[in-house]
Amino acid sequence: MKIILMFVFFIPSIFAQEYKALNLKGDVYYQPGTAEEWIKLKEGTIINADAFVSTGKNSSVKLVGKDESVMLKELSAISVGSIKKMSTDELLLALAMENMINAPKTNGKSPSNTTATYGEKEDEKVINVGENDFGIKRLNGATELASSGLKESAVIFANETYRKYPDTKKIAKYRILFADIFYEKGLYTEALGEYLEIKKLKLTNEESKKVNASVEKLNNILLTE
Repeated sequence: MKIILMFVFFIPSIFAQEYKALNLKGDVYYQPGTAEEWIKLKEGTIINADAFVSTGKNSSVKLVGKDESVMLKELSAISVGSIKKMSTDELLLALAMENMINAPKTNGKSPSNTTATYGEKEDEKVINVGENDFGIKRLNGATELASSGLKESAVIFANETYRKYPDTKKIAKYRILFADIFYEKGLYTEALGEYLEIKKLKLTNEESKKVNASVEKLNNILLTE
């Protein structure tokens, strides 16, 4: 059932539109499909939805499709298939799928240890790992999705990043950004759960005040519903 559900949900992504690389600046690479190597992206290159794009320092590229476009700024990475509009219902379905994927295995084996949190991950090879962390680059990419109005897709891409790069969940500023999206979309229960998890992190005074205020506001909202 899980496999069927995931296949049905991702059918639109399989046949998603292509994107053109425009306004390219600096070092930008892409990894098409199941390829293991990263290729330097050139101005005007057409990229399929199954590709990943990654920018270096002082580098950027605009990915332009028929309906959507995203400006990927420096030190960012994104799955091209994530550049899509989603409804709130699709967001909730995708989150449920992520929860299923994250569910502990019951085959008697201990969960896989991801101590090598940063660096080469399965089908994702990182360029210049010493310069920056690919998990953070992905979160920067999710931020760019949100800035382009694709906020539901941003949340899903961020959650996928947290699963593949668990240490990135400790970075409060990104968690707060995506919790704010839950609140903005009226997903108050999800937002409250996220803010309560964020409270356990090491926060700055400003972050702590914001999170505490959000928790109080959401508690009041949920009590009146």
